[in-house]
Amino acid sequence: MAQVFVREPDNYWMKGEEERGIVDQTALRMRVATIAAGIWLNNVVCGTGVAYVALTWHRPHRTLIALMLLGGIVGCAMVSRLPRERIVRSRYRELFFLSWSMADLGLIMVATLADGGTGSALALIFFLPVVFSATSYPRGSVLVVGGLTVAGYLLLAVTVGGAGWAYQALFAVMLSCTCAMSSWQARNHDRQRAALMEMSRADPLTGCLNRRGFEERAVAEIAAAGRRASQGAVLVLDIDHFKEVNDRHGHAAGDALLLWVVQTLRATVREADSIGRLGGDEFAVLFADISAGGALEGAARISEALSERAPCSVGMATFPMDGVELEDLMRQADIRLYASRHGRPDRASPSTTERLSWAATLAHAVDVRMDTKHAHSRAVANCAVSIGETLGWTEEMLGMLRIAAMLHDVGKVTVPDSILCKPGPLTREELEVIRGHSTAGAELVARVEGLDMIVPWIRHSHESFDGTGYPDGLAGEAIPQASRILLVADAFDAITSMRSYSEAAPVSDACEELRRHAGTQFDPRCVDALMECLGAEPVSDASPFAVA
Repeated sequence: MAQVFVREPDNYWMKGEEERGIVDQTALRMRVATIAAGIWLNNVVCGTGVAYVALTWHRPHRTLIALMLLGGIVGCAMVSRLPRERIVRSRYRELFFLSWSMADLGLIMVATLADGGTGSALALIFFLPVVFSATSYPRGSVLVVGGLTVAGYLLLAVTVGGAGWAYQALFAVMLSCTCAMSSWQARNHDRQRAALMEMSRADPLTGCLNRRGFEERAVAEIAAAGRRASQGAVLVLDIDHFKEVNDRHGHAAGDALLLWVVQTLRATVREADSIGRLGGDEFAVLFADISAGGALEGAARISEALSERAPCSVGMATFPMDGVELEDLMRQADIRLYASRHGRPDRASPSTTERLSWAATLAHAVDVRMDTKHAHSRAVANCAVSIGETLGWTEEMLGMLRIAAMLHDVGKVTVPDSILCKPGPLTREELEVIRGHSTAGAELVARVEGLDMIVPWIRHSHESFDGTGYPDGLAGEAIPQASRILLVADAFDAITSMRSYSEAAPVSDACEELRRHAGTQFDPRCVDALMECLGAEPVSDASPFAVA
């Protein structure tokens, strides 16, 4: 089950800002106010104690008690000069508050002892640290303050006395009851704070994170990923034609569809991932600690799962490759979302540039997962377009050919890393897995509106001219010309680039290899077109189509 609610633990206040990754401004202001209230209370108590000492000056140790109480006032003056906001932001804030309470308790015990023991009127001050702690301390701190306060009073009762056992027993019981009620109240405060935080960060309809909650979770995860030097991704998705659902079937049906979307997302993503509703029919998924290839696989699973009832347009950005700030990542993901859907807002066909932006994102993710030393998909695209230009393709068709070339390997997201990056020869079984990638890639691209044309191009991009290729064994002109171009371009870049299983070969060797297999594996016209392109370039060992 993915993380969808922001739930704070009972020891919420004990968790430092660095651990939580966010700052609750309301809680921050309350703890700052607690310091001010504590200073005021201490001054009132110490001032009242000084007046009590003056009225009972005939009794012993008046000077000592007065000096201690005045010392308490001086101590409060020193605390008032401390940087309060810095204190409450610090991971040591609870240590500060507990130390303050322990100092007060020590002062109360010494003053009570000097005034004759448990029979002194100053013993009534024992109740104040406990009650005060219940106003803002977490339950654990309240228990510490309460337990030490009761223990301190009992220590005086046993070692010094000053009142009858009946009085002391009753006082201790009342003090213990006050501690218990204070602990109970502190627990209620913790639960109320957690509930309020959950409500402020959760979408009331679907129960997933709202925009605020998702952004806070994402900022915290990006910061943690930076410290771990790990990767992640943000996926945004927009339900296609959602307004039509509301218009035709009513808002109740629309709400039910939104609930289904969140339930489906929860069942599809990992437990560590987070789901957020950004507003209306827009959702986002935070992929935590995942590679670009893994995020692409996750996006494909989500698209497939939602296609049953709620086909979506999607856009994805990865960190740190697309940025290290949430704002930059969301901007990139939104751009790619708009590029991937069929029109927004007027359903006009997306431009080739928009489609290319989306294709480039997926192609980059595939290249990263394949651990290639250069941008393989872009190099194949450059080569394929050059062949297409030589063969007389129109500008519009060349744009579609470039997209197909960028996505020709997208199906490899379904191939395990152990096979995809294997340095040695593949077994028969491993070859069968690899050969399934063209079919898988075609199925993935088929889910994207506006790219129907290139689906068969990708599916048949590994068909050999003599019919010995895969997946369908097509031959000659039965193979789409775009697929024949892609095969030549892919082979040329594979020969001239560094691979895990081979060194890069010179362009001359690649040309010789392509000519040798023209008419069998490759379409001779496509090979001749490539040779014509290369003839216009200075001959060198490096491919003119390669992209660093």
